[in-house]
Amino acid sequence: MTIDGVWEDLYNGLQAVYLREVMKSQRYMELYTSVYDFCTAVSVNPSTPATGVVGRPSRSNTRSSHKNYSGEDGAVTGTDFVGVEMYAKLTAFIESYVRDRLEGARDLLGEDLLRYYTTQWSEFRFSSKVVDGIFSYLNRHWIKRELDEGNGNIYMIYTLALVIWKRILFMESKERVTDAVLDLIRRERNGETISRNLIRDVTDCYVELGIEEDENPDQVRSAQPNPNAKLKVYMDHFEAKFLRETENYYANEAQAFLANNPLTEYMKKPSEIVLFQVERRLEDERARCDIYLHMATQEPLSKTCEKVLIEAQLELFQSEFGALLEANKDDDLARMYKLCERVEDGLNNLRSALESHITKEGLAAIAKVADTAFTDAKLYVTTILAVHNRYSSLVGSAFQNESGFIQALDKAATTFINKNAVTRRSQQQMSKSPELLAKYCDQLLRKSSKMPEESELEDMLTQVMVVFKYIEDKDVFSKFYTKMFSKRLISETSASEEAEVSLINKLKQMCGFEYTNRLSKMINDTQISKVLSQSRGEMYAYGFGKKYVFTTTTAQMAVLLLFNDSVEYTVASLVTSLGMDKKTLSQVLASLVKNDVLKSSEGLDISSEAKDDVVLTLNHGYFNKKVKVDLSKMVMRSDPKQETEHVQKNVDEDRKSVINACIVRIMKTRKRISHSQLMTEVLQQLSARFKPSVEMVKRCIGQLIEKEYMRRDDAAREMYEYMA
Repeated sequence: MTIDGVWEDLYNGLQAVYLREVMKSQRYMELYTSVYDFCTAVSVNPSTPATGVVGRPSRSNTRSSHKNYSGEDGAVTGTDFVGVEMYAKLTAFIESYVRDRLEGARDLLGEDLLRYYTTQWSEFRFSSKVVDGIFSYLNRHWIKRELDEGNGNIYMIYTLALVIWKRILFMESKERVTDAVLDLIRRERNGETISRNLIRDVTDCYVELGIEEDENPDQVRSAQPNPNAKLKVYMDHFEAKFLRETENYYANEAQAFLANNPLTEYMKKPSEIVLFQVERRLEDERARCDIYLHMATQEPLSKTCEKVLIEAQLELFQSEFGALLEANKDDDLARMYKLCERVEDGLNNLRSALESHITKEGLAAIAKVADTAFTDAKLYVTTILAVHNRYSSLVGSAFQNESGFIQALDKAATTFINKNAVTRRSQQQMSKSPELLAKYCDQLLRKSSKMPEESELEDMLTQVMVVFKYIEDKDVFSKFYTKMFSKRLISETSASEEAEVSLINKLKQMCGFEYTNRLSKMINDTQISKVLSQSRGEMYAYGFGKKYVFTTTTAQMAVLLLFNDSVEYTVASLVTSLGMDKKTLSQVLASLVKNDVLKSSEGLDISSEAKDDVVLTLNHGYFNKKVKVDLSKMVMRSDPKQETEHVQKNVDEDRKSVINACIVRIMKTRKRISHSQLMTEVLQQLSARFKPSVEMVKRCIGQLIEKEYMRRDDAAREMYEYMA
C-alpha cells in the first residue's frame, strides 16, 4: 500500500471537514480506517528514506520494516509503523488551506477583519480537532515515537494545525488584527457599544497559539514548565501593545480633564461626574479584563492604570490634601486615600500633611482659650479632646485606621498637648498639661451638685485616658493626681468609689502595676479604716477663749484628750501614749493641724509619715465663728502656686532616684557601654513614664561615678564600666 493509493480519498475527506460539510459517522470511520491501514501496512521499499516535514530524513524510516503474526486471529503484534509520508501530505494540505484563508484577509481592516479572522479561526480550530481524531492512530504510534526520540520537528496533529496557522495566517495579519482589537477597546472607552465577543475570540486565539516551535509542547520534559510560556504570543503581540495604548489613552484624558475641572471632580463617583472619574475607570478596566482579556493581564493592567491615573497625579493630590482637610471634605479625603494607597509610598506625604494639620489645629484651638484654660482644667481638656476626637474619627472613616495615619495622629497630639499656648505661660512648662489633666480628673471624681450618671462618668474617664496617653511626663500627673486623690479620700468628697477604682485600673493597664501601686494602697487603707472614720463623737473644748463643740473621729478625740495633760507633744511620744500606728497617727495629726486646732513645728503631709521629733502644740489662738465644728471632715487649704512648686520638687527628687536605678540596671547588664549608648537606653526605657532631660541624666551619671557604682575607662573616656 502506497501513500498515493490512499491519499486521494483522504484529501477529499479533509476538504469536506475543513469546508464544514456534513459528514456521517460511517464516512468518518472510513477515513480513520484508511489512516490505520496505511500506518500498519508493510513498507514495500523500507530502505528508501522518506523526507520529513522540515526537509530532513525522518528517523522512523531508516529502520527495516516487517510484520509479525501470532495467534489464530492473525493480529499484528509488532510492526515498524510508516507515517512520515502521510504526515508530510497532511502538512502540505493544511498549509494550502491556511494560505487560502490568508488571501481572503489581505484586503480587510477593522471589524471586518476581526469578524473574518475569528470566524475562520473558529472553523479551523473545530475542523482541526476533527482531523486530529481521524489521524489519532498516527498520533498514538508514529508521532509519539518520534517525539519520544526527540524529534522537535514533529507535532501531534492538532498542534501541527496550530503551528501552521501561526506561521502563515497569524504572522502575516497579527499587526492589523491587534490594531483592530485596540481600536474596538478605544471606542468602548469612549462610550460606544461594541461587539465584545470579537475581542474575546481574538485573545483566546492568541493564548492558544502560545506555541514555541523550537520547544515542542507535545514533548514531555522533566524540567519545571514556565507558567507563562503558553501566554508568550498573547503577551508579545497583544498585551504589551494594549498596555502602552492604555497608558497613552488615560494620560491624554487625564490631562484634558484636569485642565478644565477641579481636583475634587477628578475623584468623584460616576453619578456625580460625566466626563471622567478615576474610580470608575479603574472599575471599568477590571471588568474589561474579566470579560474579554486573559486573567494574567489583570495585574499589569491595574498597575498601568494606577501609574497614569494616580501616580502621575500624586503631587497634585498631595498639594490639594491640605485644602480638603481645611474644608472638612471627608468624602473626598476617603477617595484620595483609596486611590493613593494603590501606589507604593503614595501615602507618605499624606501622613506628614495630616500630622502637620492636626498639630496646627490643636495649637490654634488651645491658643483661642489659653487665657481661661490656664486655670480652667475642664476647658483645657475638653478643647484637646474636641480636636483629637475630630481627627480620630477622620482617621477611622476616611483612612480606614491605617497604621501610618494613626501614628500621624499620635505624633500630632503628643506635640500640641505637651507644648502649647497654655504650657508656655507656666514656669514649669512640661508640668502644666499633667497638672491640668489631674485637676480635671479631680473635678470629675469630686462630689458636686451636677454629678453625671455612672455611664456618662465612665465615658468621661475613658476620654481622660485618651489625653493621658499623650502626656510625656506621666510621673508629674501621678504626683498631682495622688495629692488630689488623698484629699478626696480624707475629706470624703469622692463622688464614687467605683469610679475611683475604674480610673486607677485604667492607669494600671496603660502604665503598669508600679505606677498605680500607691493609689491602690490608698484605696485599701481607706476601706480598712472606714469603720474607724465613721465612729464619731462630740467633745467640749474650753481652752480657746470660748466654748466649742467638736465633732471628731475616735482617733482625733484620743489625740485631743491627751492635750488635757500637756499642751505639747512630739510625734514619738504620741505614738507611745496612744499605741496607734504611726501612719494612721500622721493622718490624724495632719487633719488637726489643717483645722488649726494644733500647731506643728514642721509641715505635715497627709500622704506621708511624720518624723518622730516633730512637735505638736495646742493652738490657744484657735477661733471659729461656729460653736459646733466638725473636725472629722478635714478642711484642705492649700496655695495652688506653692502646691505646684512642692509637687515639682518631689517629682525632680523622684526622677533622680528612677534615673539612677535605670542607669545602674543598664550598667549591671552591659558591664561596659559607651556614653551615647547609655544615654539612648536610659531615654528609651524611661520614655513610658516621663521624658528625662539630658542634663539630669548626665548629673545622675556623675553622681553614680562619685559613689563608685561605675567609672570611666582610662583608655577610652567615652566608655563606662560597671563596678560590682
